Amino acid sequence: MPFVAFLLVLLLCAPAVAQPPALTLTHQARAVQPGEVLVLRIASPVPLAGVTVRGLEREAKGVRLVSAGDAGEIWQALLGIDVEVEPGAATLRATATTASGGTLAADYAVVVEPKSFRTRRLKVAPKYVSPPPAVRARIEREARRLTAIYETHSDEFLCSPPFARPVRHRQNSPFGAQSIFNGEVRGRHLGVDFASPAGAEIRAPAPGRVVLADDLYYTGRTVVIDHGQGVHSILAHMQRILVDDGAKVTTGDVVGLVGSTGRSSGPHLHWSVRVGTARVDPMSLVEAE
Repeated sequence: MPFVAFLLVLLLCAPAVAQPPALTLTHQARAVQPGEVLVLRIASPVPLAGVTVRGLEREAKGVRLVSAGDAGEIWQALLGIDVEVEPGAATLRATATTASGGTLAADYAVVVEPKSFRTRRLKVAPKYVSPPPAVRARIEREARRLTAIYETHSDEFLCSPPFARPVRHRQNSPFGAQSIFNGEVRGRHLGVDFASPAGAEIRAPAPGRVVLADDLYYTGRTVVIDHGQGVHSILAHMQRILVDDGAKVTTGDVVGLVGSTGRSSGPHLHWSVRVGTARVDPMSLVEAE
């Protein structure tokens, strides 16, 4: 047999090399823009021990949704696109540890589209613009306390989109609006406001655990709920807090009453959400499919 023919026979008869298992990523989102949330699904052909997704200057831990034993698994991770993220192409990197101790990885490309935010101009009393020097130490102390809460990534799976609105009243102030108080440019409005009357019930938008129930300088009587996976709801300016720090809540539980405490010029509910340290529009979780 000629040598070339012999090599061809060897190649044809050689056993096929098994391809290594691979992760498959898909996403759902109201939009892929600054201030939105990506709901990522990670499918694996083999059982996994853990999943981490990194990208958009963030990191998210996955939670197991479906396990089919040797047939594979489906995991979910929530990744927030911070309001200040620059539009453009981005690559997400999913890394998984298999149940047998191996490692799988996959890249997933997304394009963050530009988003225009409104400008809101408000005429308010000077005390609402510049806090007096006497309270600066308190403001800094409370800011550190909140930062520590937002940087906590619980691995416990407590919730999944969609979220419920915490009040039934109309939204009257958009997320991300550039605030101008008395002609002076201030920071963005990093939540949504609802035109709720004083005394209206405020309900938990999703299951979670209360990690703060206190009176803060800027947001008045405030409840922060840890929904798991680094997702936190901040419900502010309450007239009255009706839950204790550490309490577990489920969707629809009453956590407080609408008020006008803190730096507020009238009764309303302010609701903001952090996904890790990403500042996102709460309505992106309400409207997520």
